[in-house]
Amino acid sequence: MVDLPENLEHPESGKMPASRYIARLMGPVLLVMGIGMVVGLMTEGDSYAALMKEFVGSRALIFLMGALTLAAGLAIVNAHNLWVHDWRVVVTVLGWLFIFRGAFALLFPALVQRLGEDVSAGRTGVIAGAVVTLVLGVFLSIMGYRQQAGSA
Repeated sequence: MVDLPENLEHPESGKMPASRYIARLMGPVLLVMGIGMVVGLMTEGDSYAALMKEFVGSRALIFLMGALTLAAGLAIVNAHNLWVHDWRVVVTVLGWLFIFRGAFALLFPALVQRLGEDVSAGRTGVIAGAVVTLVLGVFLSIMGYRQQAGSA
């Protein structure tokens, strides 16, 4: 069972805090996505860019990803709407960004498609996306899996 935000300050309860639990889920996913993007760009070049263009070319995929992203964001925010001045706020902010991104894709798939085409048209947008995804993945993985003081 995951602690809800009201129990986050009680590590002696034996339950994993929601922040760490979510970071342990999101971190490796974002890390592998970022690595995949970087490797794809380095090894496949134009083929990888074509893959990105195929993805944004499908409004059905944009709609599906919007629904999945909205659901993920709602799950995160419902379990972890914690506004504090430490690393845990990153989890909350990502949850809210997922909500906005998912709702935007569901409400305006044609606009998301145009924006995606603009980003994937040049390598700069794809590289920036890969770097941000990779950095977030590393950060959340470290914060989720690091050994806490006093734990075995």
